[in-house]
Amino acid sequence: MTHEATQITSPPKPSEILLHLGPQHPLQPGPFLLDLKIEGETIREAELKIGYIHKGMEKVFEDRTYLQILPLTDRICYLASNSNNDVYCRGVEELLGIEPTDRAMYLRVITNELCRLQSHLLGIGEFTTDVGFLTMFIYMVREREGVVSLLEAITGSRLNHNYARFGGVANDLPPGYKEMALKTLGELKKQVKSHDAMLSSDSIYLRRTKGVGVLTAKEAGELGVAGPPLRAAGVEYDLRRMEPYLVYDDLDFKVITQTDGDVFARVKVRLLEMLESIYIIEQCLDQMPSGPYKQDVTPYITRPKSGEVYPRIEDPRGEMGMYIISDGSDKPYRFRIRGPAFATAQALPPLLVGTYVADVAAIAASMDSCTSEVDR
Repeated sequence: MTHEATQITSPPKPSEILLHLGPQHPLQPGPFLLDLKIEGETIREAELKIGYIHKGMEKVFEDRTYLQILPLTDRICYLASNSNNDVYCRGVEELLGIEPTDRAMYLRVITNELCRLQSHLLGIGEFTTDVGFLTMFIYMVREREGVVSLLEAITGSRLNHNYARFGGVANDLPPGYKEMALKTLGELKKQVKSHDAMLSSDSIYLRRTKGVGVLTAKEAGELGVAGPPLRAAGVEYDLRRMEPYLVYDDLDFKVITQTDGDVFARVKVRLLEMLESIYIIEQCLDQMPSGPYKQDVTPYITRPKSGEVYPRIEDPRGEMGMYIISDGSDKPYRFRIRGPAFATAQALPPLLVGTYVADVAAIAASMDSCTSEVDR
């Protein structure tokens, strides 16, 4: 089976029909249109059409001051709110020639990993509903509530956190946070292992996921796919390890990979990554230095020196990068976003060619894309 077709190039033959999924459909995590040319139950060609909720955020950012942009970065993808805050702040910090305090870097890692946990939990939960495993969705949402509560205790918000600041973070940990976090994460660790065992032993789930929707390392690289879908294809690529930022080079963790590149492998990577995120947070809580959580150097009007930067981060879905050009004013001259979900979305149509219509939901959900970020 090849994954070459990315658009429907000819009208259906008498033995084929054109099936439209979207732009509103129960299997889709957001509005996009998936056109499928099918013969019997087999998909012959597939085409993805996006842009139904295009927000024009890059141009919006160019018309806002650096401080005004901060809360807007949450809206690129709310499930990666902390990651988007952090990568943006690191870009501006580089232009300003400042660094966050040591304590702030640990706090950013904690919130970034909590963000990864809640994103993976919701992503796997939504995926399991698409393969008919509704009970697992309820379990995942239950576990996610504990993680969201840990984020809320630090940031004051359950959704759009707006936590990072130039030179630090918005606020420190509340009293008793370490004990509360270790208890919640200890329970989560047990639940994740239990859910992993349940999914790995369910015969129906295995038939729906093993050998289905295989994305090879070569195809993933050609399409720019990163994050769990790339690591599920056997590529050990994680910016936390490849280009360590914040304090990741001082922390011990594994880059989780699988080799099969199928639906099962993509979900498995996320399950095991959650255990690594818990381990990272536990280390941060133990090793975090005392001291200020921010630098008191940021003026109300931020005017970075002229220049250009491209900071990158390993967000829950892969590589998130922001290209910022400063002309010395209080607003960026140019702002471009390289999000992971856009590349992941491009991989879906060729991945569907040759598969069955019944597998579309499982394959699409296992990629864990985000239409909000795709249509940024």
